[in-house]
Amino acid sequence: MKTLIALIIALTVFMSVPVFAGDHEEAEHTNESHEENGSLESTIAQIKQAGLETEVIRFRQRSQVISAPGSVAFNAYKLADITTLVDGAIHTRHVHLDEDVKKGQELVTLTSSALAQAEAEYLRAEAEHSKSKLELKRVEGLVNEKIVSQARLQQTQSTYQAAHANLTASKATLFAYGMNKRGINNLIKATQYGQLTLYAPSSGTIVADDFRIGQHIAAGTRLMQIVDESTVWIEVKLSQAQMSGIKIGHSAVVSTKNSKTKHEGKVINIHHRLDQTTRTIGVRLEVQNPEDALHPGMFVQAEIEAGSDEEALLLPVQAIQRYEGDKIIFIEEKPGHYELREVRVGKTRMGLVPILEGLKEGESVVVKGAFALTSELAKSGFDAD
Repeated sequence: MKTLIALIIALTVFMSVPVFAGDHEEAEHTNESHEENGSLESTIAQIKQAGLETEVIRFRQRSQVISAPGSVAFNAYKLADITTLVDGAIHTRHVHLDEDVKKGQELVTLTSSALAQAEAEYLRAEAEHSKSKLELKRVEGLVNEKIVSQARLQQTQSTYQAAHANLTASKATLFAYGMNKRGINNLIKATQYGQLTLYAPSSGTIVADDFRIGQHIAAGTRLMQIVDESTVWIEVKLSQAQMSGIKIGHSAVVSTKNSKTKHEGKVINIHHRLDQTTRTIGVRLEVQNPEDALHPGMFVQAEIEAGSDEEALLLPVQAIQRYEGDKIIFIEEKPGHYELREVRVGKTRMGLVPILEGLKEGESVVVKGAFALTSELAKSGFDAD
């Protein structure tokens, strides 16, 4: 393939440009001149529609990489256990295993005699508090009119303070059993008592479900487990020699055997204890998992940044395309005008490819959307030879 291929194609895959009958000859003339120019052209609208992105390429240091197998684990910082704080029996299940839930969503409702008793005590305390508050207000008015003594006022104040303390204590008991402020405030107009609904503390997926309807549950028992899998942990074990250049915060890329998808992440933890059996040190990566493709127990291959070495012109993997057996890139000569160029590449590391021949520093390269250009090139039936 020639380094510069003489080709201009109307990029109909991006946006069709209408040609009117009176413009037919002019369109043919334009196409002929395009075929002589030697590149691909597109309008600004077509560029936006195709999602093309370019980048001016500069020399930069290439990361050294340690490659090692690893296993996926939940991000424990995004894992929530759903437990009951009071003895009770399962009344209603609102969600099921593997179901996605939102923060604040109902999960399970229990019935509890202990809770019902605590609610009754709260309602009695609320009634006494309201009564003593009204009495205090009445006595204060009588004192102002000098109808009753200060001693009577002090006695009434003491009664009110005791009622207030009793109400506060009964409310604290309900909070300790897991009721929220809204639930407590609604008790006065409630028609059922002794029922406690547990809510999702965060959004995520139900990954454990350990109860049955009617089952008696002791306080502290875990009923469910919710995890947000938008990020996961990758546990990797490395030798002492491999550890020399790795630091917390270094970037990492993870892939599975059966998928070409690369998951980006970083080193978040380096264990401080050497495994005496394997003579390895554990390294934990936090990896982005937006498509929920990685799950605990899966095996992956991890590439971890371990310092940097020589400078190189680096392009993301998606910028390199194959056409008629050769590896090519697209150079933006000017906005909407792309030159196809054959390149020689080095070994890919962490999703970046060094360009050994065919690219100069300062040139603008299509780094996103190159596949669309290649597809249109192939549809044109152009022969590169």
